[in-house]
Amino acid sequence: MRILIVSNSPWRSDNSFGNSFSNIFEGIDNIEIANICCKYGAPQNNVASKYFRITEKSLINNLLKGKPSGEEVFAEKTDSVSDMSGEATFNKVKKYKSIPMYWARALIWKIGRWKSGELIRFLDDFKPEILFIPVYYSHYIHDINKFIIDRYNIPCVGYVSDDVYTLRQFSLSPFYWIDRLILRPKMKKVFSWCKTVYVISETQRREYAEIFGDKFKILTKCADFSDENKPAFKAPSETLKLVYAGNVSRGRYKILARLCSSIKELNSDGKKFFLDIYTSTPLSDRQRSALNIDGSSQLHPPVSYNEILMIQKQADILVHAEAFDLREKLVTHQSFSTKIVDYLASGRCILAIGDSFCASVQYFIDNDCGAVAQTPDEIEQRLRELYDNKDLLSGYADKAWESGRRNHQRSVMQKELYAELEKALEK
Repeated sequence: MRILIVSNSPWRSDNSFGNSFSNIFEGIDNIEIANICCKYGAPQNNVASKYFRITEKSLINNLLKGKPSGEEVFAEKTDSVSDMSGEATFNKVKKYKSIPMYWARALIWKIGRWKSGELIRFLDDFKPEILFIPVYYSHYIHDINKFIIDRYNIPCVGYVSDDVYTLRQFSLSPFYWIDRLILRPKMKKVFSWCKTVYVISETQRREYAEIFGDKFKILTKCADFSDENKPAFKAPSETLKLVYAGNVSRGRYKILARLCSSIKELNSDGKKFFLDIYTSTPLSDRQRSALNIDGSSQLHPPVSYNEILMIQKQADILVHAEAFDLREKLVTHQSFSTKIVDYLASGRCILAIGDSFCASVQYFIDNDCGAVAQTPDEIEQRLRELYDNKDLLSGYADKAWESGRRNHQRSVMQKELYAELEKALEK
């Protein structure tokens, strides 16, 4: 089965897209995957076999200098740094998140000659049988998807992990709402192309099914939750070690700052807790100061994915945080963090902080697989409970593992995914 995937980011194990899609597809027999990416960077993974790259820079150079608008690229075999020439200019769009700048980027794709001979030769050589569509909130990626569907008359299956359609959002910017209203019809069309659309959470499945019909199934990261793979429970440290690894955007900084201050308060009569935070999110001096509290918390630069997995297994408590601000709650309402499955597989107690309106937090409540603080005021209470009754640590660790076994077992999820792809191929 030859599967084609068009992505925004290059398929690398060190970015969110690459980490998730490698996890989902790695180990499935009888498939071959090709990837077209629309952003700078070299691929680096053990799953896909062929790669083609188109970027804004290559489109502009094609228009101005007649250079190819896209090219076949090859995966890196080591952790060497990718050629990121020109990345800084277009990363300003991401940094400032200006809607007009996104429109400028979309305009480049609109006038750019991405339907090149190089792209068509790449596609003809691969001969895709099915298109697996990451449903991005994008002006241009789905133009590429539609071109491929029409040219090769192939079926497609979608995968959406964010709310790309509903108006349950909050923004005072008229540009935001203009953009949302422009893109909604395109998102609706993408869903109509797909025989099946995978979603990231039960909340998203239920809400999208009410709008678009019963074509939605849940697909998350997965892991081997067999008995022989279960980590041994680590006896609690005298000072309970908490770990948070991930971005601290979308209001998570405020939650982590509150957690740090709660730990400082609880440590006033003895060192009970210590929090280590690993993040690549740029922070101001004031923010860094709030997350770096002597004797209570420490901020670290990001480390590799494999290192994070090892760090998590040395922790007593893993922290999951979602913002309490209305704007951010609406953004994350349907989302399910990609690191939750890693947490479940670590065999450690999980502390989830956030409103149950967020699907990730509701997951911990529904499966009773973590200590949950649903308000900022409950953070200190949950910490006290875990310290005073350390049997809760092993209890929640066991419940987390069992939730992973029920909901994210690799062998089960990959078997169901392959069957769904085969079904889509039946014309």
